[in-house]
Amino acid sequence: MASQDCQVCLEPYDDKVRRPRCLSCGHTFCTSCIADTIARGPLYCPFCRVIHASPVARADDVPVNYTVVSLLQDTPFSMGTERSLALLAELKKEANELTTTQLVACNCHLTRLTDFKKRLSEQRSVHQVQIQALRTLIDRNESLLHEMTSTAAQVDATITEGMEKRTTLEAAQARVNAASTLLEVTAAHHDDQEKDESVQEWCESAHQLLQSQVLVVAREVEHVTSAALQAVVGHSMSAAAASLTPTNPKLAHDMPNTWQLVEEVMNKAQLVGSGVCAILETDGRRRCAKMVHVENRIYLSSLKEGDPPIYSHTVPYRDVRGLVDETCVRIFLELSWGGQVQGRVCIKLLNTAPRTRQFFFLCSGERGPSYANTNLFEVESRGQPGERVWGGDYENNDGSGGSALPGLIMGDLNVQTVTAGLVAGYCYGDEHRKPSHFVIYNNDCPVAYEECPIGKVESGMELVRAAAKLPNVQDTAISDCGIVLCI
Repeated sequence: MASQDCQVCLEPYDDKVRRPRCLSCGHTFCTSCIADTIARGPLYCPFCRVIHASPVARADDVPVNYTVVSLLQDTPFSMGTERSLALLAELKKEANELTTTQLVACNCHLTRLTDFKKRLSEQRSVHQVQIQALRTLIDRNESLLHEMTSTAAQVDATITEGMEKRTTLEAAQARVNAASTLLEVTAAHHDDQEKDESVQEWCESAHQLLQSQVLVVAREVEHVTSAALQAVVGHSMSAAAASLTPTNPKLAHDMPNTWQLVEEVMNKAQLVGSGVCAILETDGRRRCAKMVHVENRIYLSSLKEGDPPIYSHTVPYRDVRGLVDETCVRIFLELSWGGQVQGRVCIKLLNTAPRTRQFFFLCSGERGPSYANTNLFEVESRGQPGERVWGGDYENNDGSGGSALPGLIMGDLNVQTVTAGLVAGYCYGDEHRKPSHFVIYNNDCPVAYEECPIGKVESGMELVRAAAKLPNVQDTAISDCGIVLCI
């Protein structure tokens, strides 16, 4: 069937500018395209390149293809043209509507950005004043620190001089007590009078030091500084808790509220530049775990003995621990070498077998020891299929130690083919390995299998492979480890 469109310009034929005309070769094109061809030189067919048989001076000299004209006048073609025009109109309408919507959005955002810029300028002015005030407070602290250091040096020198004078006076007193004649007593007393002026000068110097107001001023500044810091941390904590305190008692234990509170506290801490720690107290024993919010994950480090850093935000460890999805537990190992942290390896645990649970507890530190501050200690099958990196000696840090945590025996075996990123633990019959040791495979080895799979690396595999390429893998430290909470 003849086409209703010109095959050169792809525009639909009509009865005027684009009337169909047939060349001597049999191909049909619109009047406009034929006119363009004539304007450039001889009239030849754009398809078969055959020159038109009859000489022509203009497009109207080429005969009209009435077959195509009659087809265009036929109902189906007319309807097709009408549909095309209707579709064109609809597309134009949609395009205009889209442009209008985009213009409205653009104007709205420009207005908001202008207002945002104004508020930024105002807030900048406020912060400039606050920064100046804080710098003044810091300068005052530094000035007092310098003054107290200088005063402490004067006190040391005065104490040393006083001890020398005390020794001299004790010797003079002993001389008087040992005198047996009036002449000897008179001579000793005369010498004491000569020393009296020197002692009086020293006493005056000591008295002036004791009258110094440096300690009084320092304590006042300390009070102001501590109050400011406590207000920043305390206010942000109170605001976070108050904004999420449920009015309905039934909502008090909702898990989403716990998530929101943790996120709010971490956002507040980030805003004021302080840290966040989860606190666990058991039988008077206080331990804390650092928390870091990165993108959509919260990294809960292993528990460590002692109190959190001063002015840290704190949340109950049990509340944060309750956010762990027990059906999809993830842990992390932070790798460092060359004196700096290289990144975190995120591992999804595969099961709840005893060795897997032990691996979890040695990452979280919930039962005491952890993998934190231990080193990787061996690379096996370097550069070969099944290359693997060993770590996990929390006792001796060289591969010779690593006792099992109490109550966590080997458990049933679960055979799995070795693939890149597989994490496995200690197996029966391997005297070279210890129960706390773990291995991470760097590449596949289809002919091998593991009987104690623990987990699978989800991210950070490149760090493990980079560690395996170091001249000495023992230079790689697990500088931190813990639980990954996915928000």
